[in-house]
Amino acid sequence: MRGEEQLKQELHDFQREKDRIRSIVGQIGGSVGTKHNNIINTVLLCIIGILLLLGGLLRKIELQLAIEVAILVGILKLLWMFYEAQKASHFQFWILNSLEFRINEIHKRVRKMEKKLSDMDKPREE
Repeated sequence: MRGEEQLKQELHDFQREKDRIRSIVGQIGGSVGTKHNNIINTVLLCIIGILLLLGGLLRKIELQLAIEVAILVGILKLLWMFYEAQKASHFQFWILNSLEFRINEIHKRVRKMEKKLSDMDKPREE
């Protein structure tokens, strides 16, 4: 009976940890980040559009200058995308590293339990 209670406790701990990880992943990958990215995308596209409008149609600034600044803003957008991808990759690495650590802990515990079981199964010589 003690082994069954221990298994139930481990299952309960696993469920609690799984729920905790889900909440953390939900906080990091939630709609706030998407909303933030959409705002930045919109601002950068508006800047590019305004520059091309001022340079191309209205001739308020030189066309070449407007195109160069628009390209610069586009490059900034690419840098922002790389930064966001790097953040996501780092988070994935952190999760996988945590899982590997946890699996190694469980593997050690299983080895100890197997050793104890094999020691119990051996006939005692007196």
